[in-house]
Amino acid sequence: MSRRDGGFTLVEIMMVLVILSVLLMVSLPRYLEQVHRTYRALARAELQKVVLRQEQFFIEQRSYAENLQQLGYPGESYVLARDGNVLAAARPGIYRISMTPVGGSYQVTAFPLQRDSRCGNLSLDGLGIRRASGPRGLAGCW
Repeated sequence: MSRRDGGFTLVEIMMVLVILSVLLMVSLPRYLEQVHRTYRALARAELQKVVLRQEQFFIEQRSYAENLQQLGYPGESYVLARDGNVLAAARPGIYRISMTPVGGSYQVTAFPLQRDSRCGNLSLDGLGIRRASGPRGLAGCW
């Protein structure tokens, strides 16, 4: 009987596949959570940019803007891209940003375009009050 050198047996290949599967099952949820954290950070920064523009508008006009177009954004709402750039509302992205007037003030909201069951919608109003609609709450999302 001669033995063949230099090859892998089916058992060895299967063991490698099992190990890789376990590593993937452990690391994929953590990776996805980190991606969501990054997207949330971009959304929070964008909300703060809108608030800064609103405050600048208030200083110049003595009233708050009623819509995002008055602040120089492309429409009534817009989409935030994965790289943090502003897109038109019809384009795919990570969050849709909109603003609603609230009795002499305003509220800016970021709606996730990809499932974010932990934090949901993020919002910031003219008084600086932050909100998150998901079960994780304000402390885990802001």
